[in-house]
Amino acid sequence: MDDLALSTSYFAGRRLAPAEMAAAVRALGLARVELGYLTRETELDGWEAAAAAEGLTVGSVHAFCPVSAAEPFPGPEIHSLAEPEARRRGAAVRATLRTLDCAARLGARAVVMHGGRVRMRRARLLLGSAPYRSRLSEACAARGGRPDWALVEQERGLRAEAAGAWLDALAASLDAVLPYFEEAGVTLAFENLPGFEAFPDPAELALLRRRFPSPCLGAWYDVGHGERKARVGDWPQAETLDFTGAFTVGAHLHDVRGLEEDHQAPGMGAVDWGALRPLLGRPGLLRVLEPSPLVSEEALRRGIAFLRAFFSEGMDR
Repeated sequence: MDDLALSTSYFAGRRLAPAEMAAAVRALGLARVELGYLTRETELDGWEAAAAAEGLTVGSVHAFCPVSAAEPFPGPEIHSLAEPEARRRGAAVRATLRTLDCAARLGARAVVMHGGRVRMRRARLLLGSAPYRSRLSEACAARGGRPDWALVEQERGLRAEAAGAWLDALAASLDAVLPYFEEAGVTLAFENLPGFEAFPDPAELALLRRRFPSPCLGAWYDVGHGERKARVGDWPQAETLDFTGAFTVGAHLHDVRGLEEDHQAPGMGAVDWGALRPLLGRPGLLRVLEPSPLVSEEALRRGIAFLRAFFSEGMDR
């Protein structure tokens, strides 16, 4: 099984042309890429030509892509399809459809999407409420790497109170965009994100999948994010995959050192890759390396070798 892809986010900050990035991917022995959310509109023609010249396949596109010249600060959460405010949600719908156009143009099978962040609130001592940011990571670090389960339950309650408006908003967005994804034959896949506020969580995504039972609505499992969430008590990996594994279409592959130092080369951290073999070894899954730009080429090559050995072992069983 040698269908690994590399996210072009690995080249962030290097000011490389598409032809140079494509050649670097080929030099690593890979034949697939995921176009990252830093890809500019002015680079699409170059990527189309470079992919053809190097024999590369674009398997997935990470929203929002491409970035217009009018957007000075690109990122995966500059828009949210789950934004309750209608005007901002409309902008997210338009940006999503532009990303779909890019995916269809380049023959990608999936668009990877961040759903956004639920804005949680907690009651004040007096009247009203105040914004609340999750303290799970801070509490886990203070306890030497052990989750604070009482805090987990408290925050689950706060999140449940706030999430209804986000569910309704995302359902409205899916009503608007899913027909276009179905027409193009591209899957809109929501990624599991670090942070308790990240939306949708696995149960919410499973609920939406029941409401929209379309093969073009899927999940994307990020291995490093899943590891981080599990460590602080926010969605153990097995529980996540119980909810979303059946419609997971792709995975970001990277490792985690310490409590939350993710986007390391695979095999260079503490991820239990064997526990993820049933998902990662699934035929047809899009497998995308997503290392930090700080990972050296040598370390990345070791990570690729690690994954090839991992998948080869699975095939031999």
